[in-house]
Amino acid sequence: MPYQPVWSQYVSIGRKNRIESIAVRNALVADLAYSTVPTSIMGCTIVGIAVFAYVSTELVILLPAAACGALGAIGKLGLMQCQRKFAKRNDLQTSEPMDWELWHAALTMLMAVSVGIIAASIFFQDDVKLQMLATGLMFGYCSGVVSRLGIRPKIAMAALISSAGPTLISASLWCDSPHLILAAIFLMFLLGGFESVRHVYQTAVRHFSMRLEMAMLAQKDPLTGLANRIGLRTAFQAISPDDAVAVFCLDLDGFKLVNDRYGHAMGDALLKLVAERLVAATRPDATTVRMGGDEFVVLQPGMHRHSEVEGLARGITTYLQEPFRLVGEDVRIGASVGHAVSALKPTDLDGLLMRADEASYRIKSSRKPGMPSRRSLYVIQGGA
Repeated sequence: MPYQPVWSQYVSIGRKNRIESIAVRNALVADLAYSTVPTSIMGCTIVGIAVFAYVSTELVILLPAAACGALGAIGKLGLMQCQRKFAKRNDLQTSEPMDWELWHAALTMLMAVSVGIIAASIFFQDDVKLQMLATGLMFGYCSGVVSRLGIRPKIAMAALISSAGPTLISASLWCDSPHLILAAIFLMFLLGGFESVRHVYQTAVRHFSMRLEMAMLAQKDPLTGLANRIGLRTAFQAISPDDAVAVFCLDLDGFKLVNDRYGHAMGDALLKLVAERLVAATRPDATTVRMGGDEFVVLQPGMHRHSEVEGLARGITTYLQEPFRLVGEDVRIGASVGHAVSALKPTDLDGLLMRADEASYRIKSSRKPGMPSRRSLYVIQGGA
């Protein structure tokens, strides 16, 4: 099949003119797994300030709030470790990113609510030193949310509101000038945090989109739109180890004559038409590859029966035997199709390719000049 960018499907985020591709979303969610140090520091800070405030005020609510913060931090650390393990095994592609994101959201909210309760409770106390600690806790947590969670704006904004909102309200309830000014500052920084989250998110989307696009272009044949050699190996790595794998190597017969007669431009046009027919002849889960020149490869997982392999080889041959319309003439070419099959995915793709290529060469060399085989028809015919 043609090598389609995996971000060709999109999901809406916020406004209609803001969209992130599925691949970009997966990458952003995967990036949530790398905040171990900030999460550890924040967890210790929450517990430390809550315990210190409890010793000073004996407010009972501070202890369960500290426990929630610690539980959220420990849970996030465990979640990030699991997520990194899945990433190493390449299982993140088969798991649902929404599941990881929901877990991150739940644990983040647990920590955010903990910060909000601790800071708000402290601001109800007439102790400026403790209020200073609460201010530092709230600002430290919110700055970490913006920098680390801004790539998932809904989670980040909910965390900002849950942590800063209660603190802002409790500070304003004092109704004196210093606390009202402080509450106004909290509000301005909260609104500024929303804008910072928007900027971080949009910058991250642009960055990941460009990086993914460059990676995909490196795996794509610019002429035909099929996968190239790099794309072939990427597709091979994605196949399950327990799955059967069939490789078909195709060498076009008569292509050089087309180039000599019509020129390279028509030769390129013919290669594009061949690519289209190969895609039509293969199954949707196949990867069709242009190796270079007039050589093509089809990587087909899930073929367990020899009859299926033979049937696909015949189908490819049949499609390529139909005339191609070039510059007002019907041009016929053929193909030498060799294949190799492995009941289980081998560790080495090169060995499978070599066997298929040798089979293709044997088919091509076994024909007598001018005599097409059942797998190749290389006569060029002109027509009106």
